[in-house]
Amino acid sequence: THGFDNGYADYNGYENQLHQEEIVCDFIGSIQKGTYDEVGEIKVSGKSSLGGGAATTGGQKFALTFFVFGTIGLAAYAATLHSKLTAGGKADLASTGGNMA
Repeated sequence: THGFDNGYADYNGYENQLHQEEIVCDFIGSIQKGTYDEVGEIKVSGKSSLGGGAATTGGQKFALTFFVFGTIGLAAYAATLHSKLTAGGKADLASTGGNMA
């Protein structure tokens, strides 16, 4: 019953208290693991910690490669369009006799 005596968890309004106690328990657990200090700041140590990591899958590697090359391709296409738009001479109204069309 998460620290509630006599089944108080069933009373109205205690859901928030229950949720807050779970958050506090998680925070205390993270202090014990060394992730945070007592005031809530992230604890950074000089040693490297590789626990809990997962290897990337083949699909993730493919998606990353696809999006990187796609971004490079779109950047090149944008540069090409930009150079085509700015390469043409500026339309001077004097040369067209003052008419825009």
